[in-house]
Amino acid sequence: MARGAVRARLEGEMTWGVLLALAVVVRVISEAAARKASPGAAPRPAMLGVGLWNVVVLFVFVPIAILLALALAGGQLWCAVPLAPLALLMAPWPFVRHVIIPLGLPRAAYFIASLSDGTFRADRRGGAALAAAWALCRARKPDAAVGAWVSERIERAGERTGAAPAPSSVSADPLRGAGIAAGAMLAAHRGDAEGARALFDSVGSLDERACPSEARRIAAGWLAAEAASRGDWTAVSGYACVGGGRAISLLGAVAARLLGEEPAPGALGLWLRWLIAPHRRATLPLVRRALAAGAGAPRPEPEAPEPCAAKVAEGDLWSRAVLLHATLLLRPRDQVSGDDLRRLGGAWDAALDDERAQAELRERAASLGASGAQAALGPLARAVEEDLAATLRAARVPRAAWDDLGATIGRTRRRLRDELLSEVEIACDALRRRVDERRELPPLSEWREWTSLRAQYEAAAVLVGVEFRRLAFPKLHADVCHAAVWLFNTRKERVIANAMFRWLLAEAEALGDSRLAGLQRGNVECGV
Repeated sequence: MARGAVRARLEGEMTWGVLLALAVVVRVISEAAARKASPGAAPRPAMLGVGLWNVVVLFVFVPIAILLALALAGGQLWCAVPLAPLALLMAPWPFVRHVIIPLGLPRAAYFIASLSDGTFRADRRGGAALAAAWALCRARKPDAAVGAWVSERIERAGERTGAAPAPSSVSADPLRGAGIAAGAMLAAHRGDAEGARALFDSVGSLDERACPSEARRIAAGWLAAEAASRGDWTAVSGYACVGGGRAISLLGAVAARLLGEEPAPGALGLWLRWLIAPHRRATLPLVRRALAAGAGAPRPEPEAPEPCAAKVAEGDLWSRAVLLHATLLLRPRDQVSGDDLRRLGGAWDAALDDERAQAELRERAASLGASGAQAALGPLARAVEEDLAATLRAARVPRAAWDDLGATIGRTRRRLRDELLSEVEIACDALRRRVDERRELPPLSEWREWTSLRAQYEAAAVLVGVEFRRLAFPKLHADVCHAAVWLFNTRKERVIANAMFRWLLAEAEALGDSRLAGLQRGNVECGV
Protein backbone atom coordinates (compact mmCIF):
# COMPACT_ATOMS: atom_id res chain seq x y z
CA MET A 1 0.00 0.00 0.00
CA ALA A 2 2.75 2.40 0.92
CA ARG A 3 4.61 1.66 -2.29
CA GLY A 4 1.40 2.19 -4.27
CA ALA A 5 0.81 5.56 -2.59
CA VAL A 6 4.32 6.68 -3.41
CA ARG A 7 3.90 5.49 -6.99
CA ALA A 8 0.63 7.45 -7.37
CA ARG A 9 2.29 10.67 -6.13
CA LEU A 10 5.18 10.30 -8.57
CA GLU A 11 2.79 9.73 -11.44
CA GLY A 12 0.83 12.88 -10.43
CA GLU A 13 3.97 14.98 -10.37
CA MET A 14 4.99 13.63 -13.77
CA THR A 15 1.57 14.54 -15.21
CA TRP A 16 1.76 18.16 -14.01
CA GLY A 17 5.30 18.48 -15.25
CA VAL A 18 4.22 17.24 -18.68
CA LEU A 19 1.36 19.77 -18.73
CA LEU A 20 3.69 22.64 -17.88
CA ALA A 21 6.18 21.52 -20.51
CA LEU A 22 3.36 21.36 -23.07
CA ALA A 23 2.34 24.89 -22.10
CA VAL A 24 5.83 26.19 -22.80
CA VAL A 25 5.91 24.37 -26.14
CA VAL A 26 2.51 25.84 -27.09
CA ARG A 27 3.78 29.32 -26.28
CA VAL A 28 6.91 28.92 -28.39
CA ILE A 29 4.89 27.58 -31.34
CA SER A 30 2.36 30.38 -31.06
CA GLU A 31 5.08 33.04 -31.09
CA ALA A 32 6.68 31.44 -34.14
CA ALA A 33 3.32 31.30 -35.90
CA ALA A 34 2.72 34.98 -35.18
CA ARG A 35 6.11 35.96 -36.63
CA LYS A 36 5.60 33.78 -39.68
CA ALA A 37 2.13 35.18 -40.30
CA SER A 38 3.41 38.79 -40.47
CA PRO A 39 7.22 38.90 -40.56
CA GLY A 40 7.56 42.56 -41.52
CA ALA A 41 4.35 44.10 -40.24
CA ALA A 42 3.87 46.05 -37.06
CA PRO A 43 2.41 43.92 -34.27
CA ARG A 44 -1.32 44.12 -33.82
CA PRO A 45 -3.06 44.40 -30.46
CA ALA A 46 -4.42 40.84 -30.96
CA MET A 47 -1.91 38.66 -32.82
CA LEU A 48 -2.44 35.02 -33.66
CA GLY A 49 0.06 33.87 -31.06
CA VAL A 50 -1.40 36.01 -28.31
CA GLY A 51 -4.91 34.75 -29.05
CA LEU A 52 -3.79 31.11 -28.98
CA TRP A 53 -1.97 31.66 -25.72
CA ASN A 54 -5.05 33.25 -24.15
CA VAL A 55 -7.15 30.28 -25.24
CA VAL A 56 -4.67 27.89 -23.62
CA VAL A 57 -4.70 29.93 -20.42
CA LEU A 58 -8.49 30.14 -20.29
CA PHE A 59 -9.40 26.55 -21.18
CA VAL A 60 -6.39 24.62 -19.90
CA PHE A 61 -4.51 26.47 -17.17
CA VAL A 62 -7.48 28.00 -15.36
CA PRO A 63 -9.34 24.69 -14.84
CA ILE A 64 -6.11 22.99 -13.79
CA ALA A 65 -5.33 25.81 -11.35
CA ILE A 66 -8.83 25.57 -9.86
CA LEU A 67 -8.46 21.82 -9.34
CA LEU A 68 -5.01 22.28 -7.79
CA ALA A 69 -6.30 25.00 -5.46
CA LEU A 70 -9.19 22.80 -4.34
CA ALA A 71 -6.82 19.90 -3.76
CA LEU A 72 -4.46 22.16 -1.82
CA ALA A 73 -7.33 23.35 0.34
CA GLY A 74 -8.22 19.70 0.94
CA GLY A 75 -4.81 18.98 2.40
CA GLN A 76 -2.84 17.86 -0.68
CA LEU A 77 0.24 20.00 0.02
CA TRP A 78 2.13 18.67 -2.98
CA CYS A 79 -0.29 20.64 -5.20
CA ALA A 80 1.50 23.86 -4.20
CA VAL A 81 4.52 22.77 -6.28
CA PRO A 82 2.80 22.88 -9.71
CA LEU A 83 0.31 25.59 -8.64
CA ALA A 84 3.00 28.25 -8.08
CA PRO A 85 4.50 28.23 -11.61
CA LEU A 86 1.03 27.79 -13.08
CA ALA A 87 -0.23 30.90 -11.28
CA LEU A 88 2.86 32.74 -12.46
CA LEU A 89 2.14 31.80 -16.07
CA MET A 90 -1.49 32.91 -15.80
CA ALA A 91 -0.91 36.23 -14.00
CA PRO A 92 2.74 37.28 -14.35
CA TRP A 93 2.20 41.05 -14.12
CA PRO A 94 0.53 41.14 -10.66
CA PHE A 95 3.42 39.03 -9.36
CA VAL A 96 5.97 41.39 -10.93
CA ARG A 97 4.10 44.52 -9.82
CA HIS A 98 3.62 43.54 -6.17
CA VAL A 99 6.62 41.26 -5.50
CA ILE A 100 9.51 41.59 -7.94
CA ILE A 101 9.48 45.38 -8.47
CA PRO A 102 9.32 46.23 -4.72
CA LEU A 103 12.25 43.87 -4.18
CA GLY A 104 14.26 45.85 -6.77
CA LEU A 105 15.14 42.95 -9.10
CA PRO A 106 15.37 44.37 -12.65
CA ARG A 107 16.44 41.20 -14.46
CA ALA A 108 13.74 39.05 -12.90
CA ALA A 109 11.17 41.78 -13.52
CA TYR A 110 12.12 41.92 -17.20
CA PHE A 111 11.93 38.19 -17.89
CA ILE A 112 8.73 37.54 -15.94
CA ALA A 113 6.96 40.64 -17.27
CA SER A 114 7.76 39.50 -20.80
CA LEU A 115 5.10 36.83 -20.22
CA SER A 116 2.40 39.47 -19.59
CA ASP A 117 0.48 39.17 -22.83
CA GLY A 118 -2.78 40.16 -21.20
CA THR A 119 -1.41 43.34 -19.63
CA PHE A 120 1.03 44.52 -22.31
CA ARG A 121 -0.57 42.98 -25.35
CA ALA A 122 0.08 46.10 -27.44
CA ASP A 123 3.75 46.33 -26.37
CA ARG A 124 5.03 43.23 -24.57
CA ARG A 125 8.72 43.96 -24.98
CA GLY A 126 8.23 47.55 -23.94
CA GLY A 127 6.27 46.38 -20.90
CA ALA A 128 9.13 44.10 -19.89
CA ALA A 129 11.57 47.01 -20.22
CA LEU A 130 9.23 49.20 -18.17
CA ALA A 131 9.12 46.61 -15.40
CA ALA A 132 12.92 46.38 -15.39
CA ALA A 133 13.35 50.16 -15.24
CA TRP A 134 10.78 50.42 -12.45
CA ALA A 135 12.53 47.70 -10.45
CA LEU A 136 15.82 49.56 -10.96
CA CYS A 137 14.25 52.65 -9.41
CA ARG A 138 13.21 50.59 -6.39
CA ALA A 139 16.57 48.87 -5.94
CA ARG A 140 18.25 49.74 -2.65
CA LYS A 141 21.78 49.55 -4.04
CA PRO A 142 21.52 49.97 -7.81
CA ASP A 143 24.46 48.53 -9.69
CA ALA A 144 25.92 50.45 -12.64
CA ALA A 145 26.16 47.23 -14.65
CA VAL A 146 22.50 46.47 -14.00
CA GLY A 147 21.59 50.02 -15.02
CA ALA A 148 23.47 49.59 -18.30
CA TRP A 149 21.71 46.27 -18.84
CA VAL A 150 18.29 47.90 -18.32
CA SER A 151 19.23 50.73 -20.68
CA GLU A 152 20.16 48.18 -23.33
CA ARG A 153 16.83 46.39 -22.83
CA ILE A 154 14.98 49.67 -23.37
CA GLU A 155 16.90 50.40 -26.55
CA ARG A 156 16.16 46.89 -27.80
CA ALA A 157 12.52 46.94 -26.69
CA GLY A 158 11.43 46.85 -30.32
CA GLU A 159 13.53 43.87 -31.35
CA ARG A 160 11.94 40.48 -31.70
CA THR A 161 13.60 37.49 -30.17
CA GLY A 162 14.98 35.23 -32.85
CA ALA A 163 14.04 37.55 -35.69
CA ALA A 164 16.44 38.27 -38.50
CA PRO A 165 18.39 41.53 -38.16
CA ALA A 166 16.50 44.43 -39.64
CA PRO A 167 18.09 46.95 -42.00
CA SER A 168 19.71 49.91 -40.32
CA SER A 169 16.96 52.23 -41.47
CA VAL A 170 14.09 50.04 -40.24
CA SER A 171 13.37 48.95 -36.69
CA ALA A 172 12.28 45.36 -36.22
CA ASP A 173 9.32 46.67 -34.24
CA PRO A 174 8.17 50.27 -33.76
CA LEU A 175 8.55 52.15 -30.52
CA ARG A 176 5.33 51.97 -28.52
CA GLY A 177 3.78 53.34 -25.36
CA ALA A 178 5.31 51.01 -22.80
CA GLY A 179 8.77 51.49 -24.34
CA ILE A 180 8.41 55.27 -24.02
CA ALA A 181 7.30 54.87 -20.40
CA ALA A 182 10.35 52.66 -19.80
CA GLY A 183 12.61 55.41 -21.14
CA ALA A 184 10.87 57.89 -18.85
CA MET A 185 11.35 55.63 -15.82
CA LEU A 186 15.05 55.26 -16.61
CA ALA A 187 15.37 59.05 -16.95
CA ALA A 188 13.77 59.40 -13.51
CA HIS A 189 16.26 56.89 -12.10
CA ARG A 190 19.11 58.98 -13.51
CA GLY A 191 17.77 62.15 -11.89
CA ASP A 192 16.46 63.76 -15.07
CA ALA A 193 13.07 64.78 -13.66
CA GLU A 194 12.33 67.22 -16.49
CA GLY A 195 13.03 64.60 -19.17
CA ALA A 196 11.05 61.95 -17.32
CA ARG A 197 8.11 64.33 -16.95
CA ALA A 198 8.12 65.13 -20.67
CA LEU A 199 8.29 61.45 -21.69
CA PHE A 200 5.63 60.29 -19.25
CA ASP A 201 3.37 63.15 -20.32
CA SER A 202 3.80 62.18 -23.98
CA VAL A 203 2.49 58.66 -23.37
CA GLY A 204 -1.06 60.01 -23.37
CA SER A 205 -0.67 61.36 -26.92
CA LEU A 206 -0.22 57.90 -28.45
CA ASP A 207 -2.92 55.92 -30.17
CA GLU A 208 -4.66 53.57 -27.75
CA ARG A 209 -3.94 50.62 -30.04
CA ALA A 210 -0.21 51.15 -29.55
CA CYS A 211 -0.15 52.00 -25.86
CA PRO A 212 -1.14 49.50 -23.14
CA SER A 213 -3.55 50.91 -20.60
CA GLU A 214 -1.19 49.83 -17.82
CA ALA A 215 1.53 52.05 -19.27
CA ARG A 216 -0.92 54.99 -19.24
CA ARG A 217 -1.81 54.32 -15.61
CA ILE A 218 1.83 54.07 -14.56
CA ALA A 219 2.60 57.34 -16.38
CA ALA A 220 -0.36 59.12 -14.76
CA GLY A 221 0.62 57.83 -11.32
CA TRP A 222 4.22 59.02 -11.66
CA LEU A 223 3.16 62.42 -12.98
CA ALA A 224 0.66 62.87 -10.15
CA ALA A 225 3.23 61.96 -7.49
CA GLU A 226 5.83 64.26 -9.05
CA ALA A 227 3.35 67.14 -9.29
CA ALA A 228 2.37 66.61 -5.65
CA SER A 229 6.02 66.80 -4.63
CA ARG A 230 6.15 70.25 -6.31
CA GLY A 231 2.88 71.38 -4.77
CA ASP A 232 1.15 71.62 -8.15
CA TRP A 233 -2.23 70.35 -6.98
CA THR A 234 -4.04 71.56 -10.09
CA ALA A 235 -1.92 69.18 -12.17
CA VAL A 236 -2.50 66.40 -9.63
CA SER A 237 -6.25 66.83 -10.01
CA GLY A 238 -5.94 66.54 -13.78
CA TYR A 239 -3.85 63.37 -13.65
CA ALA A 240 -6.25 61.81 -11.14
CA CYS A 241 -8.99 61.94 -13.77
CA VAL A 242 -6.95 59.52 -15.91
CA GLY A 243 -6.86 56.96 -13.14
CA GLY A 244 -3.87 55.02 -11.93
CA GLY A 245 -4.71 52.98 -8.89
CA ARG A 246 -5.06 53.53 -5.17
CA ALA A 247 -2.20 56.01 -4.79
CA ILE A 248 -3.43 58.42 -7.46
CA SER A 249 -6.96 58.15 -6.08
CA LEU A 250 -5.65 59.35 -2.73
CA LEU A 251 -3.66 62.19 -4.29
CA GLY A 252 -6.70 63.25 -6.31
CA ALA A 253 -8.79 63.42 -3.15
CA VAL A 254 -6.11 65.45 -1.38
CA ALA A 255 -5.93 67.83 -4.35
CA ALA A 256 -9.71 68.25 -4.39
CA ARG A 257 -9.75 69.32 -0.75
CA LEU A 258 -6.74 71.61 -1.03
CA LEU A 259 -8.16 73.30 -4.14
CA GLY A 260 -11.69 73.49 -2.77
CA GLU A 261 -13.14 71.57 -5.69
CA GLU A 262 -16.64 70.15 -5.60
CA PRO A 263 -17.46 67.47 -4.80
CA ALA A 264 -14.55 67.06 -2.41
CA PRO A 265 -14.41 63.83 -0.36
CA GLY A 266 -15.23 63.99 3.30
CA ALA A 267 -12.92 63.08 6.15
CA LEU A 268 -14.13 59.46 6.22
CA GLY A 269 -13.65 59.02 2.48
CA LEU A 270 -10.16 60.50 2.66
CA TRP A 271 -9.14 58.21 5.50
CA LEU A 272 -10.50 55.17 3.65
CA ARG A 273 -8.47 56.09 0.56
CA TRP A 274 -5.40 56.48 2.76
CA LEU A 275 -5.93 53.07 4.38
CA ILE A 276 -6.05 51.17 1.09
CA ALA A 277 -3.29 53.21 -0.61
CA PRO A 278 0.39 52.19 -0.46
CA HIS A 279 3.10 54.19 1.32
CA ARG A 280 0.79 55.24 4.16
CA ARG A 281 3.59 56.62 6.31
CA ALA A 282 4.77 58.96 3.54
CA THR A 283 1.27 60.16 2.62
CA LEU A 284 0.00 60.71 6.18
CA PRO A 285 1.19 64.38 6.33
CA LEU A 286 -0.67 65.09 3.07
CA VAL A 287 -3.88 63.61 4.49
CA ARG A 288 -3.59 65.70 7.65
CA ARG A 289 -2.97 68.82 5.60
CA ALA A 290 -6.00 68.13 3.43
CA LEU A 291 -8.16 67.53 6.50
CA ALA A 292 -6.99 70.81 8.01
CA ALA A 293 -7.84 72.65 4.80
CA GLY A 294 -11.44 71.44 4.94
CA ALA A 295 -13.74 70.47 2.13
CA GLY A 296 -14.79 74.02 1.30
CA ALA A 297 -13.11 76.66 -0.83
CA PRO A 298 -9.61 77.70 0.22
CA ARG A 299 -9.23 80.81 2.26
CA PRO A 300 -8.57 83.88 0.12
CA GLU A 301 -5.09 85.20 0.62
CA PRO A 302 -4.82 88.91 1.41
CA GLU A 303 -3.55 91.01 -1.44
CA ALA A 304 0.00 92.15 -1.03
CA PRO A 305 0.45 95.92 -0.95
CA GLU A 306 1.94 97.56 -3.99
CA PRO A 307 5.72 97.26 -3.57
CA CYS A 308 7.76 100.40 -3.23
CA ALA A 309 4.70 102.67 -3.59
CA ALA A 310 5.32 104.29 -0.21
CA LYS A 311 9.06 104.75 -0.75
CA VAL A 312 8.91 107.49 -3.37
CA ALA A 313 7.69 111.05 -3.31
CA GLU A 314 4.31 111.91 -4.76
CA GLY A 315 4.59 112.57 -8.47
CA ASP A 316 8.14 111.19 -8.80
CA LEU A 317 7.32 108.90 -11.73
CA TRP A 318 10.91 108.01 -12.55
CA SER A 319 11.75 106.87 -9.04
CA ARG A 320 8.56 104.83 -8.81
CA ALA A 321 9.22 103.04 -12.14
CA VAL A 322 12.85 102.30 -11.24
CA LEU A 323 11.97 100.95 -7.81
CA LEU A 324 9.17 98.77 -9.18
CA HIS A 325 11.57 97.50 -11.84
CA ALA A 326 14.27 96.63 -9.32
CA THR A 327 11.75 94.92 -7.04
CA LEU A 328 10.46 92.76 -9.88
CA LEU A 329 13.96 91.68 -10.91
CA LEU A 330 14.82 90.68 -7.34
CA ARG A 331 11.61 88.75 -6.75
CA PRO A 332 11.66 84.93 -7.10
CA ARG A 333 10.35 83.90 -10.51
CA ASP A 334 7.55 81.75 -9.08
CA GLN A 335 6.18 84.82 -7.27
CA VAL A 336 5.89 87.07 -10.32
CA SER A 337 2.28 87.69 -11.34
CA GLY A 338 0.57 89.30 -14.28
CA ASP A 339 -0.53 92.19 -12.07
CA ASP A 340 3.12 92.92 -11.22
CA LEU A 341 4.01 93.08 -14.91
CA ARG A 342 1.05 95.29 -15.80
CA ARG A 343 1.81 97.61 -12.89
CA LEU A 344 5.43 97.94 -13.97
CA GLY A 345 4.46 98.50 -17.61
CA GLY A 346 2.07 101.24 -16.60
CA ALA A 347 4.72 102.88 -14.41
CA TRP A 348 7.19 103.01 -17.32
CA ASP A 349 4.50 104.34 -19.68
CA ALA A 350 3.80 107.16 -17.25
CA ALA A 351 7.49 107.93 -16.76
CA LEU A 352 8.44 107.81 -20.45
CA ASP A 353 5.46 109.95 -21.53
CA ASP A 354 5.75 112.55 -18.77
CA GLU A 355 6.55 115.99 -20.18
CA ARG A 356 8.31 117.16 -17.03
CA ALA A 357 10.51 114.07 -17.02
CA GLN A 358 11.42 114.60 -20.66
CA ALA A 359 12.24 118.25 -19.95
CA GLU A 360 14.59 117.15 -17.18
CA LEU A 361 16.24 114.70 -19.57
CA ARG A 362 16.69 117.42 -22.21
CA GLU A 363 18.33 119.70 -19.66
CA ARG A 364 20.57 116.90 -18.47
CA ALA A 365 21.49 116.00 -22.06
CA ALA A 366 22.31 119.61 -22.86
CA SER A 367 24.58 119.90 -19.84
CA LEU A 368 26.39 116.72 -20.90
CA GLY A 369 26.61 117.72 -24.55
CA ALA A 370 24.34 114.87 -25.75
CA SER A 371 22.16 115.12 -28.86
CA GLY A 372 18.88 115.16 -26.92
CA ALA A 373 16.51 113.37 -24.60
CA GLN A 374 15.37 110.90 -27.24
CA ALA A 375 18.90 109.51 -27.55
CA ALA A 376 18.73 108.53 -23.88
CA LEU A 377 15.12 107.34 -23.87
CA GLY A 378 15.59 104.85 -26.73
CA PRO A 379 18.21 102.62 -25.05
CA LEU A 380 16.38 102.90 -21.74
CA ALA A 381 13.09 101.73 -23.25
CA ARG A 382 14.83 98.80 -24.99
CA ALA A 383 16.52 97.75 -21.76
CA VAL A 384 13.17 97.82 -19.95
CA GLU A 385 11.59 95.65 -22.68
CA GLU A 386 14.46 93.15 -22.55
CA ASP A 387 14.10 92.81 -18.78
CA LEU A 388 10.34 92.38 -19.01
CA ALA A 389 10.63 89.79 -21.78
CA ALA A 390 13.24 87.81 -19.82
CA THR A 391 11.06 87.94 -16.71
CA LEU A 392 8.04 86.72 -18.65
CA ARG A 393 9.96 83.76 -20.03
CA ALA A 394 11.47 82.81 -16.70
CA ALA A 395 8.20 83.14 -14.76
CA ARG A 396 6.11 81.57 -17.57
CA VAL A 397 3.25 84.01 -17.02
CA PRO A 398 0.46 83.37 -19.57
CA ARG A 399 -0.39 86.21 -21.91
CA ALA A 400 -3.94 86.48 -20.61
CA ALA A 401 -2.56 87.35 -17.17
CA TRP A 402 -0.32 90.26 -18.20
CA ASP A 403 -1.44 91.62 -21.57
CA ASP A 404 -2.92 95.12 -21.79
CA LEU A 405 -2.96 98.08 -24.17
CA GLY A 406 0.04 99.88 -22.70
CA ALA A 407 2.88 100.90 -24.99
CA THR A 408 5.64 99.23 -22.93
CA ILE A 409 3.74 95.96 -22.63
CA GLY A 410 2.90 96.06 -26.34
CA ARG A 411 6.53 96.49 -27.35
CA THR A 412 7.54 93.73 -24.93
CA ARG A 413 4.98 91.39 -26.43
CA ARG A 414 6.27 92.00 -29.96
CA ARG A 415 9.87 91.53 -28.86
CA LEU A 416 9.01 88.29 -27.07
CA ARG A 417 7.00 87.05 -30.04
CA ASP A 418 9.88 87.66 -32.46
CA GLU A 419 12.38 85.93 -30.17
CA LEU A 420 10.19 82.85 -29.73
CA LEU A 421 9.39 82.67 -33.43
CA SER A 422 13.07 82.75 -34.29
CA GLU A 423 13.88 79.98 -31.82
CA VAL A 424 11.10 77.69 -33.05
CA GLU A 425 12.11 78.26 -36.67
CA ILE A 426 15.73 77.37 -35.85
CA ALA A 427 14.59 74.13 -34.19
CA CYS A 428 12.36 73.29 -37.18
CA ASP A 429 15.22 73.98 -39.61
CA ALA A 430 17.49 71.64 -37.64
CA LEU A 431 14.88 68.88 -37.76
CA ARG A 432 14.31 69.36 -41.50
CA ARG A 433 18.03 69.37 -42.26
CA ARG A 434 18.62 66.15 -40.30
CA VAL A 435 15.76 64.38 -42.07
CA ASP A 436 16.95 65.54 -45.49
CA GLU A 437 20.43 64.24 -44.69
CA ARG A 438 18.93 60.92 -43.48
CA ARG A 439 20.72 61.14 -40.15
CA GLU A 440 18.81 58.61 -38.07
CA LEU A 441 18.41 58.61 -34.31
CA PRO A 442 17.25 55.74 -32.11
CA PRO A 443 13.44 55.67 -31.93
CA LEU A 444 13.32 56.97 -28.36
CA SER A 445 15.66 59.84 -29.28
CA GLU A 446 13.46 60.65 -32.28
CA TRP A 447 10.50 60.84 -29.93
CA ARG A 448 12.43 63.00 -27.46
CA GLU A 449 13.31 65.47 -30.20
CA TRP A 450 9.69 65.77 -31.27
CA THR A 451 8.35 66.18 -27.71
CA SER A 452 10.99 68.84 -27.05
CA LEU A 453 9.96 70.79 -30.16
CA ARG A 454 6.28 70.44 -29.31
CA ALA A 455 6.88 71.63 -25.74
CA GLN A 456 8.84 74.62 -27.04
CA TYR A 457 5.99 75.57 -29.37
CA GLU A 458 3.28 75.11 -26.74
CA ALA A 459 5.18 77.08 -24.09
CA ALA A 460 5.67 79.95 -26.54
CA ALA A 461 1.98 79.85 -27.45
CA VAL A 462 1.03 80.20 -23.79
CA LEU A 463 3.32 83.23 -23.39
CA VAL A 464 2.36 85.07 -26.58
CA GLY A 465 -1.07 83.67 -27.49
CA VAL A 466 -2.84 82.67 -30.67
CA GLU A 467 -0.93 85.28 -32.63
CA PHE A 468 2.23 83.21 -32.21
CA ARG A 469 0.43 80.00 -33.19
CA ARG A 470 -0.86 81.45 -36.45
CA LEU A 471 2.59 82.73 -37.39
CA ALA A 472 4.61 79.66 -36.34
CA PHE A 473 2.33 76.77 -37.27
CA PRO A 474 2.77 76.82 -41.09
CA LYS A 475 6.53 76.45 -40.71
CA LEU A 476 6.21 73.90 -37.92
CA HIS A 477 3.64 71.89 -39.86
CA ALA A 478 5.78 71.66 -43.00
CA ASP A 479 8.91 70.45 -41.22
CA VAL A 480 7.26 68.16 -38.67
CA CYS A 481 5.02 66.56 -41.30
CA HIS A 482 8.09 65.97 -43.46
CA ALA A 483 9.83 64.22 -40.56
CA ALA A 484 6.75 62.20 -39.62
CA VAL A 485 6.27 60.95 -43.18
CA TRP A 486 9.92 59.85 -43.23
CA LEU A 487 9.47 58.03 -39.93
CA PHE A 488 6.27 56.37 -41.13
CA ASN A 489 7.33 55.31 -44.61
CA THR A 490 11.08 54.74 -44.32
CA ARG A 491 11.86 54.09 -40.66
CA LYS A 492 8.58 52.19 -40.10
CA GLU A 493 8.15 54.00 -36.80
CA ARG A 494 4.45 54.27 -37.42
CA VAL A 495 3.37 54.71 -33.82
CA ILE A 496 5.34 57.87 -33.10
CA ALA A 497 4.66 59.20 -36.61
CA ASN A 498 0.94 58.68 -36.05
CA ALA A 499 1.16 60.63 -32.77
CA MET A 500 2.84 63.50 -34.64
CA PHE A 501 0.10 63.44 -37.31
CA ARG A 502 -2.57 63.48 -34.59
CA TRP A 503 -1.05 66.54 -32.91
CA LEU A 504 -0.73 68.39 -36.22
CA LEU A 505 -4.37 67.57 -36.99
CA ALA A 506 -5.58 68.89 -33.63
CA GLU A 507 -3.58 72.12 -33.99
CA ALA A 508 -4.75 72.68 -37.57
CA GLU A 509 -8.37 72.24 -36.48
CA ALA A 510 -7.88 74.60 -33.54
CA LEU A 511 -6.51 77.28 -35.87
CA GLY A 512 -9.25 76.71 -38.45
CA ASP A 513 -6.91 75.62 -41.26
CA SER A 514 -9.12 73.21 -43.20
CA ARG A 515 -6.49 72.46 -45.86
CA LEU A 516 -3.84 71.26 -43.42
CA ALA A 517 -6.46 69.53 -41.29
CA GLY A 518 -7.61 67.52 -44.32
CA LEU A 519 -4.04 66.49 -45.09
CA GLN A 520 -3.38 65.31 -41.55
CA ARG A 521 -6.74 63.56 -41.33
CA GLY A 522 -5.63 61.36 -44.21
CA ASN A 523 -2.26 60.72 -42.56
CA VAL A 524 -3.89 59.73 -39.29
CA GLU A 525 -6.13 57.27 -41.12
CA CYS A 526 -3.02 55.40 -42.28
CA GLY A 527 -3.03 53.85 -38.80
CA VAL A 528 -0.24 52.64 -36.56
